[in-house]
Amino acid sequence: MRPLLQRLTSRKFILALVAALIAFIQGLYPDFPGEAAKTVVLALLGYVAAEAAVDAAAQLAKWATSKRGENDVNTNGGE
Repeated sequence: MRPLLQRLTSRKFILALVAALIAFIQGLYPDFPGEAAKTVVLALLGYVAAEAAVDAAAQLAKWATSKRGENDVNTNGGE
């Protein structure tokens, strides 16, 4: 498990905070251009989703590699 400071400084967390801040500003200032805020928030959240997909793919590849290694040991160990 990662330390709290490392989690708070992650790109995904910071971008999610920026997206929340922009949504909050739009709530405080109704004349804030809604389309601009929506575009920024969606772009930031899209980036966060893409980073999460990359992380998930890396974990899946790591898991598949470890399973392949276990299967090789089990297959060759019976000789």
